[in-house]
Amino acid sequence: MAQEYREFPNGIPTRHSIGRIIRGVKAESVLECFEQWVNTIRVEGEQIAFDGKVIRGSGNGTSLNPLQLISAMVVDSGLILYQQEVSDKTNEIPVMQSMLQQLSVKEAIITADAMHCQTHTAEIIRAEDADYMLQVKDSQRHLCKEISAFFHNTYWDSPKVLTERHFEEIEKAHGRINERNHRLLPITD
Repeated sequence: MAQEYREFPNGIPTRHSIGRIIRGVKAESVLECFEQWVNTIRVEGEQIAFDGKVIRGSGNGTSLNPLQLISAMVVDSGLILYQQEVSDKTNEIPVMQSMLQQLSVKEAIITADAMHCQTHTAEIIRAEDADYMLQVKDSQRHLCKEISAFFHNTYWDSPKVLTERHFEEIEKAHGRINERNHRLLPITD
């Protein structure tokens, strides 16, 4: 069957020979080739979502810590660009920051949950010439107040900016109704 695709003058390699070849390949080389290939099929302006998950069933037993991974995924294609384990001695924040510096995220839109709404994370994203959309929750009181004040001032100074580019999204997921309001505002640096 293998001879349909290629001639093997000395016979088809045994599984032991194939195993020796695979063991000789350096993992770093494979990852580098994969990264180069992935970058050839990516497009400008894509959304890359960073999300952490605990692998179900990986922490069974009292002495085992569950495996926690953070992934970087291109939303439109579902392509996982990078996945890294989060050590039980740290959290997702420094892992995502190191992933951002290793990935090519130029001109992408980076999304992540509220945990990653950090000044240093935003600085890394901007340094990589990308944009970001990070969630803010009420637990970040000072930032929430600043955002509310910004929208309040914008509403009084130029209300047309808020109504022209406003998007509302309502969806039912995981037994709850999620309502999202998006406003695209001009960036002022």
